Amino acid sequence: MKKLYSFFATVAVASGIYAQQTIALSEDFAAYTLGGNTASTGANAPDSKDVYSASGTPVANFSTGAKVYSAGGMAKLGTGSAIGTMTSKTLDLSTDGGNVVITFDVKGWTATPSTIIVKVTNLADQTVSYSAVMSGTAESKTVTFTGGQANSTVTFETPTTSLRAYLDNIVIKTVANGSLAVTEINKGKSIANFVKNTFVKNNEITFGADVKDVKVFNMFGQIVKEASVKQNGTVNVAELTKGNYIVTGTVNNQAVSQKILKD
Repeated sequence: MKKLYSFFATVAVASGIYAQQTIALSEDFAAYTLGGNTASTGANAPDSKDVYSASGTPVANFSTGAKVYSAGGMAKLGTGSAIGTMTSKTLDLSTDGGNVVITFDVKGWTATPSTIIVKVTNLADQTVSYSAVMSGTAESKTVTFTGGQANSTVTFETPTTSLRAYLDNIVIKTVANGSLAVTEINKGKSIANFVKNTFVKNNEITFGADVKDVKVFNMFGQIVKEASVKQNGTVNVAELTKGNYIVTGTVNNQAVSQKILKD
């Protein structure tokens, strides 16, 4: 446990650049150009031509799917009456210890909050929440999986027919756990009441002091949330999956850190 804590304390002041990672897939959907789909904001909504239909042209990175449409450089999944799904080409996700990190931009139709399901072969599905809608700017999301295998695929799927989603800038990679290019080592110290609820059950982290530069790190050393809070203020982490995280920040010019568990 002490070793893990020291690692994350180091991450707090690391450069944040992984020394060892393998990009398995990167897709910005620039090849989705069919139809009159010049925007993803509702002004020019996607037409009815499914890119996975006989007349469509799916991108090579996502070779199979259904009810997916080009939309101003994004991929729009789902309709009002059908679930949208798209599955990647076969990927080797066993490299770097099988630690899989998937990042993507997402926004929904008009309903909020919304969710999208991310599936990796032989691993537990993860449901990601977001609040951005098509008239606004997409949110950047990160999900992590452990136990990645060779000959895997990654699938994005809308959970119901009413929750349509726009996706962009998908990056799927494996990352060596703890492999960081560290430029400075400066262990953050834990102080009383920095984080008041280290066991997070209600999606809110509560802080017992004024904290600058709050950062939440996942188990791969990635920043998944940033904020600044006042004493007794909260940071919502509803979009984060269950598990262990490290919270860092600055209190009275002192670097502090605390391990938390989100239930």
